[in-house]
Amino acid sequence: MRIWMLVDLEPGYERLHVGDTIEGTTEWCLPHMLPPELISRNLPAHVERVPASTPGGFDRVAHLGDGVSALLPPGYPEDGRDTVSGCLLYDRYLGVFHRTVPTARGRIVRRGWITQLANRTPTRYPGWYSVHPSGPPTLWEGGGRIPAERTVTWDCVLLDTQGC
Repeated sequence: MRIWMLVDLEPGYERLHVGDTIEGTTEWCLPHMLPPELISRNLPAHVERVPASTPGGFDRVAHLGDGVSALLPPGYPEDGRDTVSGCLLYDRYLGVFHRTVPTARGRIVRRGWITQLANRTPTRYPGWYSVHPSGPPTLWEGGGRIPAERTVTWDCVLLDTQGC
């Protein structure tokens, strides 16, 4: 299976290159916050209800095949759903907050960045500003520099999960 995965932009995150194999704890990202090119639509999934960290609570995990699973967001439709749409989200801290920690492993076959328009607000420090992303997210795979009027909101990689 080939599926996109968003990767956080926190300081110290691993530098990712095409050809690398990556394994991470994963959540499921809903399509409304993604560029259309990143959305996997109607993937077959087995949704499992698992105990949560809170007493009496539960989480839902979607098993997508090829050893890929993802924690579904709160409020996701009930168990028994057999398809999901969206993409993976690599969350290195998932195990801190959840008892069950789903994972995905794959070889990176493409990489890109999700960008949005950058509204820059000057701060009280000369030459410094705050960036407020706006507008629809766009996939940027081009070489060279990202246009100055845009800001990166996510790093993303296309994974090939077969045989990993």
